[in-house]
Amino acid sequence: MLLSLLEIMLTVIAPIFLIIGGAWYISRQFKPDPRSLSPFLIYLFIPALVFRGIYNTEITAGELGGVAFVVLGAMGIMAGIGMAYSRIRGFDARMEGAFVLSIILVNAANYGIPLNTFAFGEQGGQVAILAYVFNTGIGNILGVFFASRGKGTIRDAFMNVIKVPIGYAAIAGFIANAMRHSDPDFMLPQTFERAINIAADGSIPGMLALLGLQLSRVKLQGRLRPILVATGIRLMIAPFIGLTLATLIGLTGVTFNVAVVQASMPTAVLSSALATQFGSDAEFTSAVTFTSTLLSVITLSILILILRGGT
Repeated sequence: MLLSLLEIMLTVIAPIFLIIGGAWYISRQFKPDPRSLSPFLIYLFIPALVFRGIYNTEITAGELGGVAFVVLGAMGIMAGIGMAYSRIRGFDARMEGAFVLSIILVNAANYGIPLNTFAFGEQGGQVAILAYVFNTGIGNILGVFFASRGKGTIRDAFMNVIKVPIGYAAIAGFIANAMRHSDPDFMLPQTFERAINIAADGSIPGMLALLGLQLSRVKLQGRLRPILVATGIRLMIAPFIGLTLATLIGLTGVTFNVAVVQASMPTAVLSSALATQFGSDAEFTSAVTFTSTLLSVITLSILILILRGGT
């Protein structure tokens, strides 16, 4: 079992962290601006990856609904846990918003897509993309709400979702997927398909590089106890929630595994971006992002080992 755990760390997790670490070092040395890379990912590379993943997926409508159920259910339950803990601890609205942000927004893209691809193969990557689409749509809305706590509006969240082409790429992917299954002779134009493949292939290394750049700017300042509590909830309680929801909805196989892993990912850097933009405690969310990302090497390796049957 120990050898299997080490094998997962070396073959599934370590390649991801080598890229993140390289980007972290480059950021420290040359001080590149993450904003010069993120627009290419958000408006070109990630939409191409989303379209290709959905177009090629063989997931059924029932499995698709199951993934959505796990993503949305986990977010709702984690938000409830975060609000309850915040009230017990007597956090003010600003700190409560930051605490909830740090446990509901997960890194389903930069980290989750390559991780599930390495752990469960190409099918795992396709299901991870679907989970990411649901996370992005709902995460933007809930994220703005908890980050602003009265300073922002739900309209801002909807406008963010509307402006980003990821949702449109997902819709186009579903339409093309349906056409492919209804007509055996349906094919994408070769020029378009090749352009999509080139852009999609650049998305994962680009996302990992961006994560490294963003983490290099994190400052570990703030309250140690709530940081550790938020990290513990994100990495140790979320997997049980994901397992319970995926079992309740009847998911099986790779879809079950990916839904659980995506629900168990560390805190997304998006939480810090939203906290900064809407006046929440960005230093706290950044600290939780950093600590949860590092400690996820252990928790996700154990989780993947369990999902693989301990072999």
